[in-house]
Amino acid sequence: MALQALFQTIEKLHKLHRSLLEISRLKTDHLKANEMDSLQKQLLAEKKHVQAVVQLENLRITQTESWAVSAGFPVPGTVTELLELITDDELAGQLEQELIGLTEAVTELKKQEALNQQLLEQSMQFVQISLDMLAPSIQSLNYGTPNQDQQRPQNRALFDSKV
Repeated sequence: MALQALFQTIEKLHKLHRSLLEISRLKTDHLKANEMDSLQKQLLAEKKHVQAVVQLENLRITQTESWAVSAGFPVPGTVTELLELITDDELAGQLEQELIGLTEAVTELKKQEALNQQLLEQSMQFVQISLDMLAPSIQSLNYGTPNQDQQRPQNRALFDSKV
């Protein structure tokens, strides 16, 4: 019974991560199209999903610990250790498939978020270049050669009294 609840929690985690992946893909589309209002909505949805993932992950940890203690096993530190402790082969196979799907979803989500990060960095670089072009520096506003100040004699006074 406790293993079935753990399996359901992992299924929910998998679904949430697939949903997060879809949100991440939508964020990419909004970044490419420069749709900031839509991007903001996706960020809010993403924040809610992440909060739900944290809650489910805490529940999964609690369920894993309680199952291990009730079954008389040491608390597994990894998923592999958990799978080795499960005696029901059918449930272990189902759980393994669900965990593989979850791992793939997390990996794809990481890749998608890396792409989004790159898009944001490129956008910021473009904005910075545009601002630099619109607001030139003081040195480029002055007329003359850049080394004109260095060509003036250094020790010469403005008023020559030897006349």
